[in-house]
Amino acid sequence: MTHIDMSVAASEVAPDVVPTLRLVGGVRPLENWLQTVSEAEEPCLLLDRDGVVLAASSTCHAVLGVVSARGGLVGRGLLEDVIDLIDFSAARTRLRPDEVERIPPLFALSTGALARGLMRIRSGTSTWTLDAIATPLRVGGSVLGSLTFFHRV
Repeated sequence: MTHIDMSVAASEVAPDVVPTLRLVGGVRPLENWLQTVSEAEEPCLLLDRDGVVLAASSTCHAVLGVVSARGGLVGRGLLEDVIDLIDFSAARTRLRPDEVERIPPLFALSTGALARGLMRIRSGTSTWTLDAIATPLRVGGSVLGSLTFFHRV
């Protein structure tokens, strides 16, 4: 099992690109995660309960094949063709929408349970595989988001 250590690096997320966070009981519970995720050296991603990216580390942008300039993933939904997810067949066919909903970051949101799986990404002519582990983030028993870590295999 891979050991994950969190560390802090300079933030690349401008405050004007962070989506509005939901109020729960007068507070914004996911706000505490924004800086931690955006400054992490490890590839990690924070989604709200609708699957919209609230924060992503610069290394996350790199492993997902997304340019981090101008916020990159932040403010976009993973179901909006943000990343090119493909299957594990020799044909490398693009995943159907019902298959995309089962990738760990989104599956943790829909099930409220820890999710782990392999994801295959295509960017240009290159493809690679990621091991992803996601946990739902809860407040008062309700799932408000998910936190996912990636490792390129």
